[in-house]
Amino acid sequence: MGHSVRFRKKVMPRSLADLSAMVFMSFAIPAVYWFEVYIVAPTIYSQTLNFLHTILGTYIVLNIIGNFVAIIVVDTSTQGLLLPAQVPQGWHVCATCESTAPPRSRHCPTCNVCIMKKEHHCVFAGCCVGLTNHRYFYMFLFLMWGSTLYCSFLNACFIWPYVGGFNAWAAVRLLLPGVWLLWDPSLATLYAFLFSINVIGCLFMSVLVYYYTGLMLTNITTHENNTNARKAQKYNHGSSHNIKVSLGERWYLTWVFPTLASPLPYDGLDWTPQVVPSTRPKTK
Repeated sequence: MGHSVRFRKKVMPRSLADLSAMVFMSFAIPAVYWFEVYIVAPTIYSQTLNFLHTILGTYIVLNIIGNFVAIIVVDTSTQGLLLPAQVPQGWHVCATCESTAPPRSRHCPTCNVCIMKKEHHCVFAGCCVGLTNHRYFYMFLFLMWGSTLYCSFLNACFIWPYVGGFNAWAAVRLLLPGVWLLWDPSLATLYAFLFSINVIGCLFMSVLVYYYTGLMLTNITTHENNTNARKAQKYNHGSSHNIKVSLGERWYLTWVFPTLASPLPYDGLDWTPQVVPSTRPKTK
């Protein structure tokens, strides 16, 4: 049932773009949490509802940060694993690593290692998303999508009085908040700018969740989908099984918190299809 979780020894990003994106995300998540909990919510909810909202918001943001950290620290590379000297069937040789590499693995030039079931290199985490940290990546996206969707609705209720309801000036502030902020640096325009950023983030997360959910349900990576999707269909054994490949056997509980164990059905080295015993009675 898979292998134990390994942790990366060097977690700092290797490129300036990765470092910049990670720093941005590290500040953006707490900043949005503070704005929603301490500025927006108290003006909309009663004291009791605001208290419950703060508890729920704190739990969700800790869940998001926990998954984000797990993406970074969990090692999904072949580094440190005992690999065969000969090339088994389905394996290949990585010229850069100068070693054999298992099926579905690819070398990342940024991380400079081979990644098991490599999905892609995530600039915001500064590392690759692969077999063992795919669960945390997907739950991070899913929770971010739900949070930005809820915050967009909450911010719409909050900002309505500031922009004076629905009119031409309100449309300008909401559609061109950055330009209008330079022309009219008022509190209302600043709120409109933050609202627009939230909506853009919600739309961006919606596209990512839709795309990566489709890949997860078919057990195909981005590279496999773009290069030879038909060949990768051999890994597709039904949506219920495919979900477990990414989220683990306890996939239905992975939303609770990233520290909750959910063993993977594969170790990333052997992708032999698991035979599920038939429950149908034998015919004579």
